[in-house]
Amino acid sequence: MEIIQINSFAEIIQKFTGVYNCGHYVFRGVCDRINHKLVPSIGRLNSSMLCGISIKDYEVETFERFKLRAIGDVQAHVKNDWDWLALAQHHGLPTRLLDWTTSPLVALYFATKPETDFQGLLKPICDNGCAVYAMHTCKYLNGKTSSDSPFGAEHHGIFYPSHVTKRISGQFGLFSIQPDPTKEFQEGFPNNEGNSINKIEFNKDVATEIQKILYLLGIRHESIFPDLDGFTHDLKVKFNIMECHKLDKLSY
Repeated sequence: MEIIQINSFAEIIQKFTGVYNCGHYVFRGVCDRINHKLVPSIGRLNSSMLCGISIKDYEVETFERFKLRAIGDVQAHVKNDWDWLALAQHHGLPTRLLDWTTSPLVALYFATKPETDFQGLLKPICDNGCAVYAMHTCKYLNGKTSSDSPFGAEHHGIFYPSHVTKRISGQFGLFSIQPDPTKEFQEGFPNNEGNSINKIEFNKDVATEIQKILYLLGIRHESIFPDLDGFTHDLKVKFNIMECHKLDKLSY
């Protein structure tokens, strides 16, 4: 995996519109360039909290429970376990999927996502800096997802789920899957036939610059999570990023 250092928002935009302008690139932003590796959330779990069961058994059990509980709340037509797994991932269940996006700006947003503390103040960017992974592959799994189980995937690949939630649509989202979710995705990912993974890194100062510019340009939580949660998140962030002034009382 090639690591590329960038030093400004302008430089990374130049990369995205130049080297990475092929339609087969997908992107993943991480807010800690050192500790956030390409390991799915189910593979990051500490097995000591699983009461003696394997990660695979825990994964399947929690997934089946999610389906039973969620079915009454799902308005879209969920076709198969691939769609269910994508839905569970977007609602925070540990799964064997990794989120990717076809939009490099969305990936940048997740790398520099603004968060507030209990006082309403903006939390600082991670001292380690941030990163965006850029993966090029033509290996899509969509032709198989109607019948195969995602828990039996034998190859690395990416797939587009049905848009069972507005969050997937808002994020231009798709997912990767791999045979062993406890390993980093690049382990076993064939580095041939047009496959590659690059890691674009930038320090804390550059990340802070990117965070502000994205907000001012409208790449915000509300556009990526098009629901009330996204809207309220932006209301909490707004006055930490934008320069605001007091409005005079309107007269009619």
